[in-house]
Formats: sequence, structure tokens, C-alpha cells
Amino acid sequence: MHLRTQDDAVARLQYPADSSYRTPHGLTVHSWKHPEPTGAPVLLVHGFASNTLFNWVKTGWLDPVAGTGRSIVSVDLPGHGASAEVDPSGLRLADILNDLQQTAETAGGRVHLHGYSMGSRISWEFAHQHPQLVGSLVMGGSPVSDDVYQVAPAQARSWARGGPEPADEATRRFITVAAALPGQNLPHVVELRLALAQDPYRPEETVPAVPTLVVAGAQDSIAAGAARLAQLVRAAGAAAEFVEIPGRNHINVLTAREYKQTVLNFLAG
Repeated sequence: MHLRTQDDAVARLQYPADSSYRTPHGLTVHSWKHPEPTGAPVLLVHGFASNTLFNWVKTGWLDPVAGTGRSIVSVDLPGHGASAEVDPSGLRLADILNDLQQTAETAGGRVHLHGYSMGSRISWEFAHQHPQLVGSLVMGGSPVSDDVYQVAPAQARSWARGGPEPADEATRRFITVAAALPGQNLPHVVELRLALAQDPYRPEETVPAVPTLVVAGAQDSIAAGAARLAQLVRAAGAAAEFVEIPGRNHINVLTAREYKQTVLNFLAG
């Protein structure tokens, strides 16, 4: 695990990662290997229009997770971050899940999975299909349906490529969020979300049978009702907990110390 030190302070992880590789469908996998791991690695899956750098590194997640004695694996989804040049047109959720399976198996065959926002929706499906690869699941800022992503595809694609502003208000908000981070390949970011929208998100039909922690900011409208996900897991016979972070929204909850500590406690348990 490649570390840097500053004035004899606690060693911290560097970005870019120790190593990275590209999967068949265009995920870039970043890996930080712990020199003396004491548990299964943590696999991180970022949210819509984000990436490893902005979702996990700049918000301060790497060092606390590494401090648990675990290796860290994080993916940049097609069209995002280090995979910005990958055109997601034609991809389906199954393609992403297949590459995540390869990623988990390469990391050692069993991971603790932590998805955020759109990444949590992907992680939910993955844990349902591959429970043998998932030691535990963290669902952060998770929507409970596709309602928050309902847009006009033709208007979204057009504006992302420099066309006219969408007449549809939801689509206008969608593209504005997609363009928020610097250096975005906006057409590719939008295309991934439209590709994934071809497979409806109905969490009650794909409940994972693994220990699950659901976390949401109290002011996060995208994750409104996320407590229901924990209820679904418990009803299916697995342990599950819902934790709400006071005063936090969909963006700033990622920096919350309480969120991080809740996840660290969950991993320790």
C-alpha cells in the first residue's frame, strides 16, 4: 500500500492508486493493497456523475478504511473519472455486474461492498446476485426507485452534446448535476445513466441476503425512504440497520465524520 507522510503524521494513501486496470466493459479498477490485511477488502462504487477521486478520495474515505487493516478497491464506472473516454452506449446493468464480479474475484473472492447513490443501486443488485462474494453491504444515499432519474432521453442527450436547453425541468436538473464536476465527459456520463435506466430498479424484487447498513442524510431528498431498504433485508432474514445523519444532504453527507464512523463500526462488527 503506497503511503506518503507529512511531518511524521499518520501515513496517508496516495491517489492515483498503487495499481489500476480496465475491465472488459470499461470500468477502471483502482487498488490499494494493505501490506498486512486483517480482513476482506472493501470495494467502493461511486455515484452518478462522480468518480473515485471525488466520491471517495477528496471526501476522506481512504485512510479511515485502510486503518481497519483492509485493502481498498474502487471502480470508475464507464464514462466517469479514469474511464471518461469509454462510451457506455449499449451497455446494460448485467455488463456492469459481470465486471464487478471479475473485480471482486480478482480482489480475493469476497469483499465488503460500499455503494453510493447510483453506485448503491448497482451494489444492491450485485449483492443479490452474488451473495457468496459479498461479506457485507453499505448502501449510502440510496434511492428506493427510479423515480429520481426520470428524464427525457432525447433532450438529455442533445443538451449534453451542446444542443438546446431541455424544455423538461427534471431533465434540466439532471444535466446540471451531471455537469457539476470539472473535467466531465458529459455525453458519456449521461449515456451511462440512460443505459442503466433500461433495467428498472425495483429493490423489493432483488433483496440481498447479506448484512446491510443503509445510511442517508436527513436532508437528502434522493434517498428519501431509504430506511425501507433495511426493512426489506431484515424481512429476507439478514441483519440490517438504517442510520440517518442529521443536517446532511446528498452531497455533503459523504464528508460527515458520523457516516464514516458508522461504516467503520459496521465493518468491525
